[in-house]
Amino acid sequence: MTTMHPSRTERQRQDLHTASDLDRRMNDLAAAELYEQILLGCVRAGMNPNEKSEVEEYEGYVEPTFDPVQGDRVAAAKRSQLLETYCERENIIRNLRTSPQHMQLGSFDRLLIETEYWTGVREWSGGNKGGNNKRLRRSHGDDTDEDPVGFDILHLTGTPPYIRGKLRPYQIEGVNWLLGLFSRNINGILADEMGLGKTLQTIATLGYLKFTYGLPGPHLVVCPKSVMGNWYRELKHWCPALNAFKFHGSSEIRPQLIKSHLQPYEKLKYDVVVTTFEMVLEELATFKRIHWQYLIVDEAHKLKNEESRAHTALDSLNTNHRLIITGTPLQNNLKELWALLHFLAPRLFDNAESFEAWFDTASGQQDSNAMSNMHKILAPLMIRRVKSEVSTGIPPKKEIYVACKLTKTQRKWYMHVLAKDADALNKASGGSMSSLTNILMNLRKVINHPYMMNGGEEGPPFITDERIVKYSGKMLILDKLLHRLQREGDAKHRVLIFSQFTTMLDILEDYSAMRGFKVCRIDGNTSGYDRDAQMAAFNSPNSDHFIFLLSTRAGGLGINLQAANHVVIYDSDWNPQMDLQAQDRAHRIGQTRVVRVYRFITEGTVEEKIYRRALKKLYLDAMVVQHGRMQGRGGNNASKEELLSMIKFGAEEIFKTKDEDITEADIDQLFDGEERSTQLNSAIKEQVQMSLASFQLGAEEANVYDFEGVSFKTGAESRMLHLSLSTPVSQDELHRQCSGHGEVTKVVLHPNLSEALVFFRSTSGAIEAKDNLPYNCQFASKDAQMVVPKEMITEYLNVGEKLGRGHRLREAIRHYTEEDVELMQSRVTKAPRLRLPKSPKFPPHQLYNAKRLQELYATEIALMVQNWKRKYEPSGDGDADQREHQEGMGEEVTDCNTGKEEVEEDETLTIVEQEERERLLNEGFSNWSFQEYRRLIGALTSGAYDVTDYPGLASVIASDKTVGEVRDYLTAVLERGTQCIKGFSHIEQRIRNAQEKRKRKEDELRAAKWKVESYDHPELQLTFRGRGAHEFDRRLFLMAYDTGFRTKNIGRVVKGMPEYRFDVWCQSRSDSYFERRVGILMKSVRREWEKPNGETLEPPLRRPKLDAAATD
Repeated sequence: MTTMHPSRTERQRQDLHTASDLDRRMNDLAAAELYEQILLGCVRAGMNPNEKSEVEEYEGYVEPTFDPVQGDRVAAAKRSQLLETYCERENIIRNLRTSPQHMQLGSFDRLLIETEYWTGVREWSGGNKGGNNKRLRRSHGDDTDEDPVGFDILHLTGTPPYIRGKLRPYQIEGVNWLLGLFSRNINGILADEMGLGKTLQTIATLGYLKFTYGLPGPHLVVCPKSVMGNWYRELKHWCPALNAFKFHGSSEIRPQLIKSHLQPYEKLKYDVVVTTFEMVLEELATFKRIHWQYLIVDEAHKLKNEESRAHTALDSLNTNHRLIITGTPLQNNLKELWALLHFLAPRLFDNAESFEAWFDTASGQQDSNAMSNMHKILAPLMIRRVKSEVSTGIPPKKEIYVACKLTKTQRKWYMHVLAKDADALNKASGGSMSSLTNILMNLRKVINHPYMMNGGEEGPPFITDERIVKYSGKMLILDKLLHRLQREGDAKHRVLIFSQFTTMLDILEDYSAMRGFKVCRIDGNTSGYDRDAQMAAFNSPNSDHFIFLLSTRAGGLGINLQAANHVVIYDSDWNPQMDLQAQDRAHRIGQTRVVRVYRFITEGTVEEKIYRRALKKLYLDAMVVQHGRMQGRGGNNASKEELLSMIKFGAEEIFKTKDEDITEADIDQLFDGEERSTQLNSAIKEQVQMSLASFQLGAEEANVYDFEGVSFKTGAESRMLHLSLSTPVSQDELHRQCSGHGEVTKVVLHPNLSEALVFFRSTSGAIEAKDNLPYNCQFASKDAQMVVPKEMITEYLNVGEKLGRGHRLREAIRHYTEEDVELMQSRVTKAPRLRLPKSPKFPPHQLYNAKRLQELYATEIALMVQNWKRKYEPSGDGDADQREHQEGMGEEVTDCNTGKEEVEEDETLTIVEQEERERLLNEGFSNWSFQEYRRLIGALTSGAYDVTDYPGLASVIASDKTVGEVRDYLTAVLERGTQCIKGFSHIEQRIRNAQEKRKRKEDELRAAKWKVESYDHPELQLTFRGRGAHEFDRRLFLMAYDTGFRTKNIGRVVKGMPEYRFDVWCQSRSDSYFERRVGILMKSVRREWEKPNGETLEPPLRRPKLDAAATD
């Protein structure tokens, strides 16, 4: 390679005269490698390398353009988003691992839950809910000219013009999966079978990121040397617009390669750098100085030992995203698999010992259960397709949207559920998260069937008759559909029915028995043997089972029911992935018939809003990360057309019921999908295939409490009725009629005597009156179909009109002292004494809202006094004259107004105030004494315990307090201490200072551990920066390290050691000198341990790898 070719001397190239010998060697090496690549490519293709090569043209290829200024802005914005996302995920994992409820779960359940939160499968409900999702899914429509960098949802619909070739449908799906990981800031494993184009999918992803998304590199590809050349050739072949560089050479050439091609590090001129594991190890310092967008590790066998040099070196690189490419992701050695997962998510998979213990590898349990359990963990992190899956020839799946309507019974129940919840939400504090969850659950039950509600089914005795069908809009359609399929006996139709509720499955089972349909059933309580037996019976060719009832969560995985060709999603899941898995029970390998999926959605209800929200989730998840199948899963991957059908989520067929009477013609529409899909395709395609740039996941949605034009959440308009009176009626009579349905606070009769406004105390009373009053009643809402006349609202509402007897509003509250009450009672001699409740005491450390509770107590006292005065205190001069007349006639005087025709009802705290008082009392901690509070604060301010060390704090309190009680109380103290405890801000500052001091101490111990364990023989090798007596400092530091840096008497110990007993210099030092010297050495060690930005350094490669505790 070093011998110059004779022809070169004749060409007299000036660069060869001025170039150094090293440069010429580099040029020769590059030329030789290029020749080898061309020759090897020709041999493999069966071509003659000496023939004249023809310029290959690719149809549709367009040379892309790229704006580097915009690219820098996109990179900076993505980096900021990434850091914020990881901080938020770190907080979630930290909160989970300090939660006693979470730690009580099994190791697999804990890991599964943490994985779901980390990958976004499960949404975090604490703190700033949904904040992370909003940041991750910020839409392009929110961008402005000042900030044109938006975090759009990335999606590839076809082969981009900058790829020289055509991507297959499953490769497009793989690219979308990779883009989905990028959008959600998740690292993953591309584990397709060899020959499916993993390299091409990765190249297309990198090309999309630069030329479509606008994010430049650099990206680093680390692979074995045997495939490095192939990577470089594939990059040049498929996407030549990506500027690639192959970094490989001897130790003599590498410095020049680095200087010529990798510098400056901040402005690398290459999009992709391809190198080997060995090159990374040899030039780790250089690679660590470059900020890589993507680290792609191909054939990651060297990562399967977390203590290997390759694993440690690659883990120390500065990367935003990581991708592992391997054809063998799962092997019997689960520790190797853990090493891969630890490389992808070190914070999540941080304990190899517990990981191995969970799988119980030593007891032989690994082969039976480990792989299936691991699939659940890997589902969001890995995608795997094999060749047999991408070309299975399964007939298409057709999903049909079935829009149902509520029956009269369901409408009544639906409004009552809303009314009941509206009263709770009208509190001053608003509705809680649990109340929202409960009301949504009840609404879904009503939508499914009124029998699911307590009291919804008439009985006992409970009789299964036609009411089980006619009381539910979904059952009306289902009954017609099943009868139609049953009549077509030759087709041997079989139906799967999925529901979220086992109670609904009970109702469907009763219905099937009434109709004579033979059914199978699987839910969460079905044993493994029964599951297998029922599946075998249902799939049998001669089976007479017509229906298979399944719960969506229990029956959506691990079940093969390819004998069915009809699937009914009776109620949709919040997570659309669950419904897709349910559909795959029938639409899978072995299916020979077209599968029709009927999704029942009740229009105009909360179920429709759930469906639309799930559609948005599916539009993101299914388009970019859907179908991450692992080896061993029976379902096949969706093709491009099937993926589009899945995204439409029922939009292929719009089946609308006109009324509650379902006709055979309506059912016929369900079977005309193939013909109608062609007619609807052009219209729906434009509607459903939304531009990802304009997709807004966090768009404002209709309120789930809006029903028939009335907002039940606001409360006011759902408690006011507008009455159209057919015959004139007095105000008192109207009040009496309305009071029979609920407490009435006000009645306003219009002067025309044909209209009235009635105000109810509760929404449930307004609902009942609306349904039962003999008048035309409508809610007085601006959105209602019948609006109250404007003049009535402006002229006769809230103007202090006379309301008549019984139409009393609460008087202005006057607060009374005990002296006021005594003086008032002394004026009336024969009235019973007014017994006031004892004034409550609320110690500050028990964290009550004392101010508000005292206000409610004073209000209660004032109402009791007003009630007493109204009954027993003289009301005027006329009453006094009457008593004098009675005394003169010898009649008995009672002082109480018993002569009135009617005694008015006592006025008390309203329901809202009573519930507020109950809630405030429950928020306090009456079982905590002041001594326990002092012990807790003392432990925190001393710095001996961390604020999350609940078991340790519970032991300090030394009472019967459990760990959970200590956690709840401490959380409340830190949240509400400044509001309830005087001067708590100073205590809070002391706690903060103590925790910071504790943190510094822990960092020092961790730095010392890192320093000592970095050497094989620290007693001989340990050194410190700066000048000094290293031998003495080494021994002094190791003595302090062995004692946990308790250096109070270390000077006395050193002077007493035999080797220093007669050392004049040592004996002349004061004891405090040794403590100060340890402190100086510790500061030096900590400066080594920390980077300028505060992050910990990785140990040098010559040192053994530290454990998780040392490097956390």
